[in-house]
Amino acid sequence: MAAAPDPQQRRLVSVAASASSTLTGPVLVGVLIDWLAGTFPWVSVAGVLIGMAGLFVLLVRFAQSKEPPK
Repeated sequence: MAAAPDPQQRRLVSVAASASSTLTGPVLVGVLIDWLAGTFPWVSVAGVLIGMAGLFVLLVRFAQSKEPPK
């Protein structure tokens, strides 16, 4: 069996997975709604903007210190 990756590597993989799903989820939902409603590309564009805002918030939260305040 392969050795378990170190905790830092697991954290980076989880951040990458969270970031990619935060960005692509609203876009895919927007494309589905556009396809069903026939409103291309307006809801897709809104999904891109919502995904980018969510990704920005997520990355800012990950960059904050995890230490309790003194």
